Amino acid sequence: MLDLAISIDTDRNNINIVETNHGVELKAPGWPNDCDFQLVAFDPSGETCEVISAEGLAKDIGEALRMIDSVAAFKGRKPDWYRSLELYAK
Repeated sequence: MLDLAISIDTDRNNINIVETNHGVELKAPGWPNDCDFQLVAFDPSGETCEVISAEGLAKDIGEALRMIDSVAAFKGRKPDWYRSLELYAK
């Protein structure tokens, strides 16, 4: 799952604890100290998250779209979700 998060505390090992926009609290070992909020990826049943850069996510989406295009998965008009992902990749 992806969500925006803010740092709310640190644990006894000095690992940031963050809260997502949906109220989920997670440990974020890779949290940068010079920011207010970040995009995080996490398993909803997990206790930790990974900090994700928007640029890295856009690059990954672009790569996935190129792979889809390379196998000619769509004939004719592409679905709305594909066109949305094209926008995000830009």
